[in-house]
Amino acid sequence: MTPLRRRRIPAALTPRERRLRRALVAAAGLAAVALIAVAAVLFYWSRYLLPPQPDPFTRGPYVTRIGATTATLRWRIADDRPVTIVATTPDGRTVTSTDGELRGLAPGARQGWVATVDGRARAWGSVTTAPTDRDATVRFLAFGDYGEGGDADHAVGRVSAAQAAAFSVIPGDNAYLASVAPVLDRNLFAPRRALLAQGPFVATLGEHDLFFRQGRDLADALELPNGGDRWVFDYGSLRFVMLGLKADEGDVAFVRRALAGRATRRTYLVVHHPPHAGNPVLKAADGRVAAVFAGHLHLYERLTVDGVPVFIVGTGGAPRNSDERFTPHTPGAARSLAVFGVLRIDDGPDGARMTFIDEAGRVRDRARVP
Repeated sequence: MTPLRRRRIPAALTPRERRLRRALVAAAGLAAVALIAVAAVLFYWSRYLLPPQPDPFTRGPYVTRIGATTATLRWRIADDRPVTIVATTPDGRTVTSTDGELRGLAPGARQGWVATVDGRARAWGSVTTAPTDRDATVRFLAFGDYGEGGDADHAVGRVSAAQAAAFSVIPGDNAYLASVAPVLDRNLFAPRRALLAQGPFVATLGEHDLFFRQGRDLADALELPNGGDRWVFDYGSLRFVMLGLKADEGDVAFVRRALAGRATRRTYLVVHHPPHAGNPVLKAADGRVAAVFAGHLHLYERLTVDGVPVFIVGTGGAPRNSDERFTPHTPGAARSLAVFGVLRIDDGPDGARMTFIDEAGRVRDRARVP
């Protein structure tokens, strides 16, 4: 008979082993609590802190028209989701629109707006309505030859938006290499999104705009009257006579009608090609034009042609050839700068102050137009 084996009784834990076991149990508990806490933080972060969705707008919203008590905004949005524009007037009223047409705004005032989607603000901007006071100062910008979509284009867009102007005057060449629908979002609307959210582009057309479909893609996008050729823009006591590619004999009758149609504090002429001495339009204007804004040359110049101040502002960010033979400086110009930037105009009852600001935000030229 095999003898029964004695059952082995484990030895009692030493005090040191008991302390070690308690420490291991405590560590495991703490690890479990930490794991639960990390999971809770990640859930809270993803559910409440991270952006719930990307920007729903594929274009804009951007301002296309502005009046004394009205403004028009347009946009493109994914899935055609409904959008409401909500503006706040200086006296605390709320003005809303679901079609982009704001009515009942306060005249002569800057008022902010937000674009709401699903009840939440997803874009914002401001509009400065036209003043009814003829002596009110009006701030606007002038630049052309932009829409390339590069670093300089974006930089000029940022500097321009920082000036808080009511609108921008554009003497042509709004996108490169051509103003065709497929490039407008990247080259025009993206670099100038903040600026277009503040006011419309009062534009005429240059060669790059007219290259395809006679500029209809651009004119439709910006809602330019008459396809962007030979139209008039009024804002408060100011008038802008918008020509096209050149100011030539064919424009004389239109310019005469535009100059005779309304009493203005100042009238500005906007054309793509800078006029030269003996220009028939300047002769027909007979001293009734305060200044001319032109582009085409990718530089900034201030000069006088037949007694009329001319500002060449082809500085919006389009490519510039380093060989000055392709963009020569005009002999006799009071100021000529081969830099990117924007011209800011503050038009008041005692004159118009012209300030050219480069892409780094530095003032490079000042002038005054009576």
